[in-house]
Amino acid sequence: MPTTPGSRTTSQRKKKRSTKSHGLDTSQKRRFQTRLLRWYKKFGRDLPWRKTSDPYHILVSEVMLQQTQVDRVIPKYHEFLDRYPSLEELAGAPVSDVKKTWYPLGYNIRPERLHSIACETMERYGGRLPSAAAELLSFKGIGRYTAGAIRSFAFNEDAPILDTNVIRVLHRVFLAKGDPKTQKPQLWQLSESLIPRGKGYDFNQAIMDFGATCCTARTPSCRQCPMKSFCKTYPFDLKSRRATERYEGR
Repeated sequence: MPTTPGSRTTSQRKKKRSTKSHGLDTSQKRRFQTRLLRWYKKFGRDLPWRKTSDPYHILVSEVMLQQTQVDRVIPKYHEFLDRYPSLEELAGAPVSDVKKTWYPLGYNIRPERLHSIACETMERYGGRLPSAAAELLSFKGIGRYTAGAIRSFAFNEDAPILDTNVIRVLHRVFLAKGDPKTQKPQLWQLSESLIPRGKGYDFNQAIMDFGATCCTARTPSCRQCPMKSFCKTYPFDLKSRRATERYEGR
């Protein structure tokens, strides 16, 4: 049925409400997506877990990267997978040995949780890590971010992620006001709405790299930033830095 002037179809109304809820229009989204992916193609980091789509390898990398810097994770990632090349071998190892292999990454509940995930995957899923969000979230030790990362990086789904780097980028570029701690629901919606269809893997890797190397917490590279023409925090100043440090606990 044709739409008369001043009226809208249900789908059009839903689309308008969705766009308004994120404070973005189509041109803003496309501009951010295009510039971010172009930046990633040129400056993206060469990381070992980006050379595999094995769900187990992705799981190990994501658990290791929790509260740990990338340069400390890389050698331990290789060592851990050499010692436990599959979920089955990890599940069959004593927890005490797994913790020794994990040393000295710290935050030692992580190897215990990883071992538990391996055991549960063997028991419930025949050794294959599931791809469904609800099933991933049922594991103790897999939260919303890790589930999204596994779905995106191992199963190539357009699943949103929201870690410290992504929060920083989205809040600075699109929000600028308010406390990120109280804006998590909005930031999750924003993260999901920005993913170009079929490009969740590259987009999510790109936004994490962008936050880690360009839009950093204390000294972001604002002059070289491809988002500076529409970033709501540009130019980054002392007030913005203090707000970031309060959120990130620096």
